[in-house]
Parts: sequence; structure tokens; C-alpha cells
Amino acid sequence: MDPVLHDERITAVGLFIEAHDALRRELDRAGLPANFEILLRLARSDGQRLRMADLAAQSGLTPSGLSRAIDRLAADGLVERANCVEDARGAYAQLTAKGNKVTVAAVKQHIDDIQSSYVEVLSKEQRRQLEDICRTLRDKLNPCATAGTGSPSSRPST
Repeated sequence: MDPVLHDERITAVGLFIEAHDALRRELDRAGLPANFEILLRLARSDGQRLRMADLAAQSGLTPSGLSRAIDRLAADGLVERANCVEDARGAYAQLTAKGNKVTVAAVKQHIDDIQSSYVEVLSKEQRRQLEDICRTLRDKLNPCATAGTGSPSSRPST
């Protein structure tokens, strides 16, 4: 067998991806609302709103994919679109009062799930190290992920 197949870099990244996928599956079992990540990002943003372009960059959705998701959330009364005064071509997605209520209720369960599948598994030092590692990777590989939130490392990510 070719030694390149046993390269430790492949193993490290593979383990990271496997851990991410397993954690994601575990957290998804909670039955969070559709597009929970979008709702959470809006809820944690100043004024509970973000420019659509910034929200697309943060969520990893294409502009058209985000637009469809916002349309669904708006139809459910969870989000509304608002004009962007600073940029006539832009628009905001803004959480409604109903959207805030749904998000807060979902976050309470989400925190319990995070506690059992993440916090109780890793020490405080391991969690801090993992956060630093993930922030470094995110800032390098997806610098737009903090668009609209200030500096990349100054605000918490979802």
C-alpha cells in the first residue's frame, strides 16, 4: 500500500470532519425549527437583523438559497425583509417578535443538547482550544462568515 494513503494530515482532517458530522447529527435530532441557524444568527445580531448579503456569507448559502429560506421563514411569520437605508440595492432580514419567541424556545433545548453532546464530553480547556482552532480555520477559509458582525474574532459565532 502506498504510504501517502496513511498521511497523518488525512487522518487529522478526517477525524475533524467525522466529529463535526456526528455532532451535527446529534444536535439535529432535537427537531429544531427549519433554518434554525438563520434564526439564531439573526437573534444574536445587533437589532436582530442582518443584511441579506452578510447573512448569506455567514450561513454558507447562495444568495438565491438564502432568499428562498427567508421567503419560507417570512411565510411562517418568523422573519421579515426590511429595506437597507445604507444601500438601496440591499435588504435586511429581520427577526419578528414571533421569530424571537420561536428561536428562544428552540435555543433552550439546543443548550441542553450542547451540554450533553459537547460540554460534558470535553474539558473546559479542550473546549477553549477547539474554539480557537475552529475560529482560526473559519477566519482563514470563510472570512465572510463574520460579515456584518464587526471584527472576525470579536463576536461569538453560532
